[in-house]
Amino acid sequence: NGDFPIDAGVIPRAVRQIFEILEAQHAEYSMKVTFLELYNEEITDLLAPPDDYLKFSDEKQKKPIALMEDGKGGVFVRGLEEEIVCTANEIYKILEKGSAKRRTAETLLNKQS
Repeated sequence: NGDFPIDAGVIPRAVRQIFEILEAQHAEYSMKVTFLELYNEEITDLLAPPDDYLKFSDEKQKKPIALMEDGKGGVFVRGLEEEIVCTANEIYKILEKGSAKRRTAETLLNKQS
């Protein structure tokens, strides 16, 4: 279907659809994206700077990441790096960059968990 390989996932397809709708409506918008991994009950910010960067910055520790209730019955993750984007291609690049930081472990059920 267009630009994507047949095995493209839900996120790239949803991103494309969101931007197609915004462009069709000539909407004015701003968008921020975050990218996290939940692995063994631990949340990892996949857009956080590498540890080497933190050694040379003023930050002594990584920002704490916390799962919070929003008061409306939903949840959100506080402390994630946010990147402002204007195009679907910017999001695809962020997904590629963040995916490289994901941890994978082979399990008995699948080769890439």
